[in-house]
Amino acid sequence: MNFWRRLPSVQQDLLLAAVIAIGWFSGLALINSSGLRPKNPSVSVVTGIFLVLTVALVRRIPRITLFFVSVFYPLLYAAAETGLAEQIGLDIFRAPAISDAALQSELHLVPLLVVGYLAAASGVRRFTTLFFTMGSLFALMICLPAVVAIVLSNRPDITRYGTRYANLPTDIPSLYGYIDVSLFVFAEALICGMVLLGANALRRRKTMRVLEQRNAALVRLRTIEAERAAAAERTRIARDLHDVVSHHMSAVVIRAQAADRVADRNPEALREAVRWIIASGKEALTAMRETVRVLNTASSSSGAETSPVPDLSDVARMGDRLKAVGVEVTMNLPPRRQLATAIDLTAVRIIQEALTNVMVHAKATAAQVSWQSGPQGDLLTIDDNGSGGPPPVNALETARRSESGRGNGLIGMRERAHAVGGTLAVAAGPLGGWRVQAWLPPQR
Repeated sequence: MNFWRRLPSVQQDLLLAAVIAIGWFSGLALINSSGLRPKNPSVSVVTGIFLVLTVALVRRIPRITLFFVSVFYPLLYAAAETGLAEQIGLDIFRAPAISDAALQSELHLVPLLVVGYLAAASGVRRFTTLFFTMGSLFALMICLPAVVAIVLSNRPDITRYGTRYANLPTDIPSLYGYIDVSLFVFAEALICGMVLLGANALRRRKTMRVLEQRNAALVRLRTIEAERAAAAERTRIARDLHDVVSHHMSAVVIRAQAADRVADRNPEALREAVRWIIASGKEALTAMRETVRVLNTASSSSGAETSPVPDLSDVARMGDRLKAVGVEVTMNLPPRRQLATAIDLTAVRIIQEALTNVMVHAKATAAQVSWQSGPQGDLLTIDDNGSGGPPPVNALETARRSESGRGNGLIGMRERAHAVGGTLAVAAGPLGGWRVQAWLPPQR
């Protein structure tokens, strides 16, 4: 089956036509050599030739093949059947001059059935195919008695072909009595059914092509969507790593700088700073390992697992780190609860990034963190008394347009808030520095 499907359609048609030719003419030769010899074997030869030509050509030139078979098959069939071919000097059939005034065998309808089915299946309109195939059978039924009458009127010595021909009437109305009307109606209905089956096969192929195209488009869309999801996941992981590394390492660097300044005067403060740096570094490494673990296992999970969500004690330790580098932080956190949703993670990361900015950029000595949670959602407010003064009115837009790489923390906070359906604004705060305020929708 795979070998057959790999062949081009031309080779398929020629191979099938060759198989039909071998089977048809071998069977005809076998019948001729037996006691079942037909009255006029040349008619079966004509049928076989047209059947082979139909199978070989109809898919490549369907309209020409339909016209050729529908027009010439009844003519040649009638000529061979009635003896007209011999009478006009065409003795290539080597057959009795007269066989009958009706269709010799129902098998001789096969060329019309096949050309009707294959022409309709190859794209020829149903009405056109029905007109030619059904009209061809009608012409055959009309032609046979008429041609027999012509032959009989020109052959007075008809009895030399056998006694059965001596009793044949010579007038056309009597010869039409040889036609089986019920067989004719059945044959026309059969041809009509084959044409409709061919049209249905064409419609199925078109539907399959459309479905294949849609499936290919869906595959491409899924690929694009997967790439977008992967890009979004990489961005999310990058933000998490940025928040973790930036927060912890900024605190480590500032504490190390402060310790270096007093190292000669106060060795004990240096040792305390080193111990704090070691503990903070271990905590940062643990957070990074947990984030990377989620990244490594995301491909094998169902997609429900996300980056680890810190708890409220981790948020409190963020304030402790700022206190360690000289920034007094006041925190107003919600009652102790389990942080487990994407909105919780967003809130924690916004607080973390805002405090990192206070620690690194604000030159502040005090900061306030408020996390108010209620039915209307979560409201996060981070104020500082930074000496740099209040932010510009369009701080977020300035950060977005900056080409220096600065301001990525502000952009990241806003994108995190928007990702869960919230908002984020940066404005002047009551302490004289910046106020970062975010609203996150209620958790579902």
